[in-house]
Amino acid sequence: MITRHTALVGVELFEVSNNFMYKLSQNRPMPYQIFNVLPKYTINTNKDGLNRIILAEEYLQFVGSFVSDIGNPKYLMFNFNTLDSLLNEEMSQAGIEDLFKEFDFKQVLSHFTPQKEEDLEQFVFPHVNYLVVELQYDGGFDHEGIYDCDMHVEITGYLNDIMELVKFNLNILQ
Repeated sequence: MITRHTALVGVELFEVSNNFMYKLSQNRPMPYQIFNVLPKYTINTNKDGLNRIILAEEYLQFVGSFVSDIGNPKYLMFNFNTLDSLLNEEMSQAGIEDLFKEFDFKQVLSHFTPQKEEDLEQFVFPHVNYLVVELQYDGGFDHEGIYDCDMHVEITGYLNDIMELVKFNLNILQ
């Protein structure tokens, strides 16, 4: 038996520079606490990272420790939120990084315009972008009579500025 469940995920997207993170860390008694203020996730852009979601605190732990003299690299940072209880349960059980590990999030987030770091600095309410996520549960009894269920996640589209569904076909990572 296959059951489908569609839900919305709110994405608060920001573009944050190395120098902004440095400035933020200099205004804190403990510089590593900047990740209590910044969005929780970023994209792993390393060669083997495949543009997957990763905790910003882990991936950017050394960024912002000094002012960059070879430019001012910028990073996409974001938060995820949902009011859907089933999706929220799946995100808390599996972890967002694992739940969405098959998707190229650079491609997913390219449909949205990130807010500037000045908005973070001035505590402006974040603009929320919406992804449409479909959870598919495939369940049934196995040969021993035990109920078994597999879950598959698909990002089917997003809501545009006038809240219309825009469907897209994403490349799934291998």
